[in-house]
Amino acid sequence: MDDVRYISKKEKRSFLTGLAGQNAVYSLIGGSFFTYFMTDIALFPALTVSALLIIMKVWDGINDPIVGSFIDKHTFKNGEKLRPFLRYTPLPVGIFTVLIFLVFSTREDLLWLRVSYFVIMYICWDLAYTVQDVSIWGITAMVSPNSNERDSFVQWARTIGSIVYGVASTGIPMILEMVVNATGQSFAFITLVFAIIFGLGGSMLSKRAYAAQERIAVVQNEKQESLWESFSLLFKNRMLLLVTLANLFGAVGFGANLVTYFFKYEIPSNFLGENSLIGALGLTTIYYIITSVPGFLGMVFADKLKKWCKGYVNALILMQACNVVVRVIAYFIGYQGTKLWLALGIIGIGCIPMGAVSIAQTAVFCDSIDYMEWKTGKRTEGITFSMQTSFTKIASGITAGLATLALHLLNYKAIDDAAVYVGTQTAAFDKWMWPLVILTPAIASVLYIIPLLFIGYTPEKRKIVETELAERRAEANVE
Repeated sequence: MDDVRYISKKEKRSFLTGLAGQNAVYSLIGGSFFTYFMTDIALFPALTVSALLIIMKVWDGINDPIVGSFIDKHTFKNGEKLRPFLRYTPLPVGIFTVLIFLVFSTREDLLWLRVSYFVIMYICWDLAYTVQDVSIWGITAMVSPNSNERDSFVQWARTIGSIVYGVASTGIPMILEMVVNATGQSFAFITLVFAIIFGLGGSMLSKRAYAAQERIAVVQNEKQESLWESFSLLFKNRMLLLVTLANLFGAVGFGANLVTYFFKYEIPSNFLGENSLIGALGLTTIYYIITSVPGFLGMVFADKLKKWCKGYVNALILMQACNVVVRVIAYFIGYQGTKLWLALGIIGIGCIPMGAVSIAQTAVFCDSIDYMEWKTGKRTEGITFSMQTSFTKIASGITAGLATLALHLLNYKAIDDAAVYVGTQTAAFDKWMWPLVILTPAIASVLYIIPLLFIGYTPEKRKIVETELAERRAEANVE
């Protein structure tokens, strides 16, 4: 096993700073606030939102692997594969982030124009963001040939990224709502201001990720000649396909995207006291703090969890099983009065191990790249991490699409200005919101576990792959 350390502290700090900026940007679009923005701020009908989200994520599914394949086949003149993209993509990402949140009208007769504008801006944003995202995560597989150092780097990257994303995606909507309530300005205007601050500002900060270095000398038997060859390599990567399938199954947990609607229409507005500046968005933030913050402990102890479970695959199975148990318990506790706090606290306990999910998944993706190089002689950072980002976005699109489809089926209609919101929706809405919010993520966890049972990449197998790859690279350097 290679014990040499390659990554300097300065390089790591710069990369993590850039990653933090990128996650600040994505927090505006990847979280449940984006769905709420479309239904209750831009005032798109729920069925229109459902169709938009699903169609846009189909575009993601087509776009991401193509971008990943291009990255795998392309090498810059300086011999680098990924780093230059980290320098040139931040500005367009920031500009299109701001334009997405520009609400120029809410008139129903202009719905076709508003939808057309939104789709065009999203496609432009997604193309730029995909190139950056594939590159920023693809380079984590190239910063060091030492797999233990790489695992540590990935753990730091996922931890920092998740913390920033979690804080921003939950904190920004709460602060935005408080600013609106305190100033009397419209949600549309304050949202645009926040898009400039966190979207454009975060994008400029993400340029710091360019500090990461590419250190693995790729030894390939032959050059990939076509997009089809890239896809054929992808379908040979059993580990990648199984984890990707697990993520796709996880999209069934759409209840997380209904939390804001649950608080707005099922919990009294004076729940936290009279004249509170905190409304449904603020309560959603509190919900995510209670249920997600404990997960940071799981990130800190991810490596210990890996050792205890004898690998990250087994750790992922344990995490999902814990999620199922606590959510079933929380459902039967209920949400009436103070029961809500107890139910959320129970879920928070189960989220401690769940915090390490992203770390474990990224480590498995990196292992799958080593496995593919060992098996085929080709490294596929681009296509592999494009699949990760593609199916993450597709899953989030399906999740949001299912959530808004559920709203449509429950005959939901957005109410943007009322003294009391409880009791303004249908009886079906009132009946189904709690089970949908709490139990759909539990169902998703059960489905997620199934593909993982067939991976079979043991620590012993991993050691064999790493040893033989090190020997091949040494031989190539001698030649």
